[in-house]
Amino acid sequence: PLITMPGGLSESLLHDAPAPDKFMWVRLIATCLAVSLGSSLQFGFATGSLNNLEQVVPATLAAAGNPITITLWAIINSCFSIGGLIGSYGVVVPLAYLGRKNTLLLTNVFVFISSAFMFFGETWYVLLFGRISIGIVAGVAQMVAGSYMTEISPIGIRGSVGVCSQVGIVIGIAFANYLTAPVFNTFGTMERWRYVFLAPSLFSLFQLIVLPFCPESPSFLIKSKGSHVALSTLQSLHREASAAAHMNNLRQELKEGGSAGQDLSMMELLNERSLRKQVLVGIVIKIGVQFSGIDAIFYYSTIMFRHAGVEDPQLATTLLSLVNLAMTFIAMAIMEKAGRRALIMVTWIGMCTGFFTIFLASTLGEVFGFEPLLMSNLQVIAMVLIIVCFAVGVGNVEGFLISEIMPVYAKDTLMSIGQPLNWIANLTVSTFFPIVFAAMGRYAYLIFVGLTFFFGWFTWNKLPETKGKTIAQVTKEFDKY
Repeated sequence: PLITMPGGLSESLLHDAPAPDKFMWVRLIATCLAVSLGSSLQFGFATGSLNNLEQVVPATLAAAGNPITITLWAIINSCFSIGGLIGSYGVVVPLAYLGRKNTLLLTNVFVFISSAFMFFGETWYVLLFGRISIGIVAGVAQMVAGSYMTEISPIGIRGSVGVCSQVGIVIGIAFANYLTAPVFNTFGTMERWRYVFLAPSLFSLFQLIVLPFCPESPSFLIKSKGSHVALSTLQSLHREASAAAHMNNLRQELKEGGSAGQDLSMMELLNERSLRKQVLVGIVIKIGVQFSGIDAIFYYSTIMFRHAGVEDPQLATTLLSLVNLAMTFIAMAIMEKAGRRALIMVTWIGMCTGFFTIFLASTLGEVFGFEPLLMSNLQVIAMVLIIVCFAVGVGNVEGFLISEIMPVYAKDTLMSIGQPLNWIANLTVSTFFPIVFAAMGRYAYLIFVGLTFFFGWFTWNKLPETKGKTIAQVTKEFDKY
């Protein structure tokens, strides 16, 4: 007789399946590498690629008879966010019909388009289209990469695997800063900067070679092809007990979702009383990442360092990105020990402190003339503190938090709400920060002091711990907040 396990999965279904093979870890690692380097890295590379070129590119355009203003430079930078917004909205339909893997593969078309625009562009509007194209790739990556890797991983390492998306992003930022820093004699010159934008195409080729041989997300397969296909995929990635537990959770989530396992619509999600707290948390964290001020650093840290009197601002920006990279690897090591909520709180407290320190040091050094060199160095230290706290907390957790707080029938819907808002916030900061900074100077940092304080208060009062818990357990935890 069949013995039905919780969630409706029969024992015979498990016992009839092939035994786990020795290549399951190879599949998991290959998938994480293909997604992290082929998709997430594109986001990071595009974020950091123009930071050190803030004088080189305008000078090149001016030499070609097409000079630009600081406002046009901000628009070129920020159009990356417009592309991200398009990608976030446009990916919803492909995700539903093609799944995570095929959607990422299809998106590589825009990488090649962007490389062509950036390499051959002689006017600001051609570069603008290049930024929009790579922004579409980043928008899709933000919607898909973290969730995809989280959904294929065993629950015991779910957080560490989910961090791989952020690892790809920070590797991209650091690599872009290295290639564009004049001190390293690479591509940070008027003659060679265009070659920087061929690098994304090389990473796309890597993904196109590796990802087709990787497994699809079980969360997509159970909705599109049924339990047997989803279970077979899980057993190629998990040990038998882990595959069974994961499968039971997916079946239970679909059962609770109703509508024959279909995703909730946007209006259905917003009207679902049992998920309103999760929706609020997901949206605020998504927006908070951008309004925390981190994008001001990733896009314009070279300008900030120059304002602080740093001798080689491009080198300082590159070293800052290496700190970000190192702290992301440390976050992977502590993710399953410290807990998501605690790490996010570290972010808000540290960033709030860091931005206030920059404001205070700038005031003491510039207005009162108190130890100008010491105050300049203190601003650099404070910026390192901001990067460290961001990297160990919300910078890593944000990418997969929605997957940990939302059931399978609602997570894509919430992502389709939260991620576009994330890009709108990104667009706001990347467009207006250089303009506000030029007008307000050091007082611009107080905006981020206030915002990070609010996000810290919100996290402390609204977000439960999700580490090592099933969706059902997390849902019960939300009832306490």
